[in-house]
Amino acid sequence: MVAIKFKQIIIVVLLLCLSAHNAFAEMMEKGKTKVKTLFNFYNQNSKGGKQVFDNSGNENVTVVEPQIFIKHQINENTEINANFVLDTWTAESDTILDGKTGASGDDEGITGQARFAPNVGVRKEIGKTSLGLNLGFSSEYDYTSKNISFNIDRTFAEDNFALGFSVQKYLDEVKLFNDVTPPAGARMVTHKRNITAYTLGASQILSRSDLVEFGMTYAETSGRLESTAGTVSINGVRELEVLPGLRQRKALFGKWVHALSDEMSLNLSYRNYFDDWGGHADTIRAAYLVSMREEQDYIEFALRYHSQKAVDYYKDQFAANEKYMTSDSDMAKFNSIESSVHYSRNMGEKKWFGFEIEESEWTNSLTYGHRNTGMGYAYLQTAFAIKF
Repeated sequence: MVAIKFKQIIIVVLLLCLSAHNAFAEMMEKGKTKVKTLFNFYNQNSKGGKQVFDNSGNENVTVVEPQIFIKHQINENTEINANFVLDTWTAESDTILDGKTGASGDDEGITGQARFAPNVGVRKEIGKTSLGLNLGFSSEYDYTSKNISFNIDRTFAEDNFALGFSVQKYLDEVKLFNDVTPPAGARMVTHKRNITAYTLGASQILSRSDLVEFGMTYAETSGRLESTAGTVSINGVRELEVLPGLRQRKALFGKWVHALSDEMSLNLSYRNYFDDWGGHADTIRAAYLVSMREEQDYIEFALRYHSQKAVDYYKDQFAANEKYMTSDSDMAKFNSIESSVHYSRNMGEKKWFGFEIEESEWTNSLTYGHRNTGMGYAYLQTAFAIKF
């Protein structure tokens, strides 16, 4: 998303819509620091996963994810920032496959996993241009990632039009099983995986009550692209999935924000996705936002619909070996609908233990989604931010 800096816009609701997606977009005063803590809880239930080794279809997942974001303003046009993520989760499909292969030395498999992911960056404004650079690292049981990203944004026409470009590069390593049959002595082997993504986006203020955003993304992934827990059934016998060594993805997206009044707005977004594996998806999201307490707080109600076709290599089960094979439920044909509510409260100045807090904000959101394949999922997010 393009970072937009506005000088002149009367309908405050438009700002709320954008700031909900990027709370750290605006530069602060020199010497100021902002800290935000974020807690995510995700739960997924499904018995329809055709890739699960023991044919149970069990795709149950529980994720607990605390995060912390820190931003400090060095001078009026330069900021440094960092964030730290710690995921802990249990995934039944991982546990089942690991236990059956005996790769972890017992029959129980992995009962829990964790991921640590720090990220540091710097952002600088030069006139109407904003430059950003970020470095990140992520490590978990079967996946390690080193990444770098760069973005440049510029505003035009008295800040009514903004144009942005970003590039992201990931140098990853994934551990995959070399077999699924315990007598063969299954073990995990490390493979390379590289990802490069380019995004070009723009936004235009059409009037006091209308704003549009639009853009495109191209991503290329190469290396071993199979999933750690992905298997296929060939005449009732389980084998590891096999996928091409290159995947090219493209997406076109757009968003329209319309203010109904000083306190209410609607926004509608659409995303069209397609790749060279035959995958194609359409996603539509509609949201209604209301500001309260003289535009200090806001609440958003949203509905999202997603429809996709299966990739060319997907089948629930295979009659014989094929060059490429997958039964990954995320690559299957399905429709999903998702509803969410998001509430943000500005609590203003605070004084805790003699420490002066200039600004404080508490936000909460709840989302529930369901696929027509039987998968249901829900996640809760709560965040608290202070500026001093």
